This record gives sequence, structure tokens and C-alpha cells, in this order.
Amino acid sequence: MSKKGKKPDLKVIDKDGLTLKQRRLLNELVKGKLGSQIECYMKVYDVSPDPKTGKPLKHHHVDCSKVISSPKFALALSKRLKAKEANTLATTARMKEYIIKRLVEESENSESDNARISALSLLGKSIALFTDVSITEERKDSNQIIDDIEVKLDELLKDNPEIQTKLNQISEK
Repeated sequence: MSKKGKKPDLKVIDKDGLTLKQRRLLNELVKGKLGSQIECYMKVYDVSPDPKTGKPLKHHHVDCSKVISSPKFALALSKRLKAKEANTLATTARMKEYIIKRLVEESENSESDNARISALSLLGKSIALFTDVSITEERKDSNQIIDDIEVKLDELLKDNPEIQTKLNQISEK
């Protein structure tokens, strides 16, 4: 305690240089359940919103920005988000591998024909073996085809005046 009557100036700092509140803010941000950074900041630092509007005051945004943009905090946040992403990807890959392994086993060892066929079908879908291709045929009568050709020729003649010049030269001979 520095002077009589004042609160002690205690800051518990973790091995990466973050205080306990910064660590809690980091955890809230990584969880991503509250939404915005300012909402996480207000929860962790126990900051009350403006009583009239219910929104954070300007200095709350400034204080939040200072904490989040500090080099130690930004580095810790980056590391935690990368670790969370890697964990999610690894979990997804493990689950996919497990499902495919079980489907292969089911397709080979199942006593039921329906179960084997279903397993093989799902395995085929997992590698996009069965993709739906739709072919649409449009039927036109000869008059529509002639009209389409004339429209296309007119467009070509407009876009290429040298063709019209050649046609005129041919017709003069």
C-alpha cells in the first residue's frame, strides 16, 4: 500500500504479461459468445453503459481499444485464435476420418444388404461420386432458328464494319 487509505496497487500478471482482467477479456473474445469487443470489455471490466442510451460511452471504446491493441494482448489473442482454429480443423478431420472408417467397416461387415448399400452410397457421396447432372433440351421450330441466326448475323455486322465492306465488294463484282 503506497499511502494510508488508498487501495493497494495489485496487478497479477500472467507469464505472457497479461493481467487477470486482460486474461478474462481474452477468454471472452476467443469464446465469441458475447459478440463485439466492447461488449466483452464491458462485461470483464464491469463497465456500465450510458443510462440514457444504454450504449457504451466514448471513453469505454477508447479504453477497450487501448487494451486490445496493446502488443502483448494482440499477440496473445492472435495465438489463441490460431490455436482455436487449428483445434477445430483437427477435430473436424478426426471426425471425418472416423465416419469414413466406420462406413467402410459397415460396407464390408454388415449382415444386412440395406446397411451395406447405404454405407457404400454414403461413401460414394463423400467423394462426390454421385453428382446430379441435369440436361435441358430446348426445342425450337425452324422459323425460330432462322430468326435467331438473322439476329446473330445483324449483331456481327454491327460489331464488325469490315465484314459489311467485304460483302459490298463481293456483291459489286
